[in-house]
Amino acid sequence: MLRLVLAVLCLAAGAMAQVSIRLLEDRRYHEGELILAEVQPLGQPFVAGRPLAKERWQYGGFLLDPPRKCGSLATPCFQSMALWFDKSDPMLGFGDATAPRIVCLNHYLPPLMPGHYRLALLARKLVLTRQGLRSSYGSADPPRYSLSNAVEVEIVPASDAWVKQAIAASTAVLSSPPPDGGPEYDRRKLAAEQLRQFDRPEAWRASLAMMPAEEYTLLEGLAASHEPAHVCELMRTAIAAPAQAVSSYYLYAFTQTCAKADLPPPPAPGPNVEKDPYWELRRAYEQRLTSKACDILASSLASKQNSAKVAALETLVNRVQHLRMNEPTASIPSWLPATKDEFKKVYPLLDGWRRRQMLSLFATTYRSPDLAPLLESEMDAWKPGAYYEGPRGALYDLNLIDPVAAQARIVTELGREKTWLDDHALALLPPQTHFNDGALVEALAAALRPGGWDPQLRTTALAKFGASLTLPRVKAIFESQSEQCQPELMAYFIRIDPAYAQQALARSADQRCILQYMQRTPPLAMGPVLEQYITSFLGSGDVALKMEAAHSLGRYGSPAAAEPLWKAFRYFNAYWKNRQAEVAESGDVEESMYRNALARGQNWLTTEATLHTIESLCSTDRCRYDTQDDLRGWQSPLKIQIDSSPNGFRCQVAQYSGIETLEALEGKLSQFPKGTEFRLAGYGAANDAVLQRLRDFGSKKGLLIR
Repeated sequence: MLRLVLAVLCLAAGAMAQVSIRLLEDRRYHEGELILAEVQPLGQPFVAGRPLAKERWQYGGFLLDPPRKCGSLATPCFQSMALWFDKSDPMLGFGDATAPRIVCLNHYLPPLMPGHYRLALLARKLVLTRQGLRSSYGSADPPRYSLSNAVEVEIVPASDAWVKQAIAASTAVLSSPPPDGGPEYDRRKLAAEQLRQFDRPEAWRASLAMMPAEEYTLLEGLAASHEPAHVCELMRTAIAAPAQAVSSYYLYAFTQTCAKADLPPPPAPGPNVEKDPYWELRRAYEQRLTSKACDILASSLASKQNSAKVAALETLVNRVQHLRMNEPTASIPSWLPATKDEFKKVYPLLDGWRRRQMLSLFATTYRSPDLAPLLESEMDAWKPGAYYEGPRGALYDLNLIDPVAAQARIVTELGREKTWLDDHALALLPPQTHFNDGALVEALAAALRPGGWDPQLRTTALAKFGASLTLPRVKAIFESQSEQCQPELMAYFIRIDPAYAQQALARSADQRCILQYMQRTPPLAMGPVLEQYITSFLGSGDVALKMEAAHSLGRYGSPAAAEPLWKAFRYFNAYWKNRQAEVAESGDVEESMYRNALARGQNWLTTEATLHTIESLCSTDRCRYDTQDDLRGWQSPLKIQIDSSPNGFRCQVAQYSGIETLEALEGKLSQFPKGTEFRLAGYGAANDAVLQRLRDFGSKKGLLIR
C-alpha cells in the first residue's frame, strides 16, 4: 500500500523533498511498548525581517500499512489524546524546524496488535496567500504531498510478566525526586508515557499512586481507557484516600471518564453541533459529578497527608473561584470555611513558590481579614538579596483584603533604606496620601549616594506626592546630578513649579532625555508646559521623536493636543500623496502613530464621522485597515466590554481599549453625547455591583446603558 501511495505522491509532487524517519531501535517491540523514532522535518525557520517563504511544508500525519482506525491517505494518523491536557505535540512547528525531532509513535498510532507493520510520515505543501495586510499559508491546489521513507515495525505479544516488569520500572523512575532537567527529566517523561500505555487495573492503580508526578500524561492514559466504568469507580474511590493527590485536572479527567461510561457518545461533528441537547445533558452531568467529588474531597481534608492535603486545598479553592466566575448563581459550598482553617494549619509547613502561590490563591478567594497577618509575614520575611516576587505579590493581595493596611505598608517601606517595594505599587495610594516630605527627600538623597537603593522609587514618590515645601531641596538635588535625564523629578516640577520645569526642559537637547520626558514623565504629571514641549517635536526631522510625541499626546494630551496632531497627520498625507509605494515601505508605522493618537486619544472623543475622515486621508493599507477596525466598534449599540479578575481590570468601549480602571472608563464614557446607547458585557469576575455602578453613571450622564 505504501509503495502505491509513494508512487502517486511522486507524480503529484514532481520532486520529493527530504523528509525522513528512522526508528531509534531496530528491533521487535512488545504490544504496548514505547516506539521512539527520529523525524527529519522540512522546516524553513522564520527570521524576523526576512520575507516569508512562498512555500512550506506542514506535518500531514502518519500512514500505516495495514491501516487500523487510521493510516490511509484519506485518514492519516494524528496525535490522539483523550483530554488534551498536554498540547506539546513534537510535530507542531514542523514547517519551521530544521533539526531532527524525537517522537513517540504511540502518540499517533492506534494500539497495535501483534503483527508486522510499515509506516511513513506524510508532509503537505502549503503556499503563501495575501489578503490586504494579512498573510497566511493554505494548502496547495491541487494538493501536493511528500512522503518519507517507510520503516518496518514488528509487534510481538506482551506477557503478563513483561507488563508487570515494565510497570514496576516506570513507577520506580516516577517515585524518585523530580529532576531539574537533563536526561533524567526525559527519562521521567518516558516512564509516564510507558505507564499510560497499559490499559489494565494494575497500571491504573500505579498511575493514581504516582500522582501528582507527570499527572497530565497519566490522566490522559486513564481517560483513554477502554474500560471507563472501571476507571471511573477506581478514581471515585481514590478521592478520599489519605495519600491520593487530587488536582483540578484529576477531577476533570474523572468527570470525562465517567461521562464516557455513563452517557451515550457525543453527536458527530457538524454545523451547530454545540446546540445539540446532548451537550446540555452532559454539562449538567459533569457539574453534578464535580460537586459530589468536591464534597468527598472536602470531607477527607483532615485525613489527607502532606502534599496530598496541599493539592486538595488548592483544588477546592480553585473550585470556588470557578463557581464565582462561571456559575454565579450557584451556591457557595458549605465546606468553604473548613478549607481556610486547614490552610492556616498547613501554611507554616509550606516553603518557596508553593507557599506564595497558595497564600495568594486563598487571599484572593476569601479576601478575609484573618489572612492579612500571613500576607504581612510574607513581606516581613524579605531580606536584601532575596527575590521580590513574594512580598510584592503579598502587598497586592493585602490591598484586596485591607486597602488601608496596604497603603500604610507602602508608606512604611518608602521610609526604609532597602526595600522590596517598586514604583508600580505607588499606584495603590490615593492622591491625597500624606507623607513626611522631609523624610521623602532624605530617602532620595540616600538612594542617590553610591550604593544607594532604587532612586527611581523615591523620585516617583516625590513626583506623585511631594509638596511645595520640599521644592528648594528637590531643585538642589536635580541640579547636582551628573545624569542629565530626570523624568520623575521633572514630573514633580511640572506639578509644583511649571516655570522651573519649562526652563529645565529647554536645556534638555539630548535625544535620550527627550524620549524619557515623553515616555516616563506624562504618566506621573501632565500639564500645559509639558504638553507644549512634546507638541513641538511633531515637526521634528527626527522620525523617532515625532512618533513618540504623537503616541504621548494621544495617551496623555489634553483635547487641545488634537489640533497639532491633525496638522501632522495632514502634512504626512500631503508629503506622500501619489507615492503610496514608497510610503508602504518606509512610512506606515509613522502614519499609524498619528492615526492611533487621533482615533484613540484618551482625553477626547473621535466619532464615527471623524473616523471616516481619517480613513479618507490614509496613505497606507495599514492605516485604512486599522480605521475600518475602529469603525466596526461604532455599530449601534456601542459595546462596553469588561474583563476583570482578582488581579486586574481591563475594558473596551467603541474603539478605545486598554482602559484599566473603572474611573478611567467613566471618564471616557462622559465624553460621549447624551442619548448614546451602549450594550454592557461583563466577563470574568465582573460583579453585579460594578455593572450597576455603570448603569447608574450612565443614567446621570444621559447615556443608555443596557
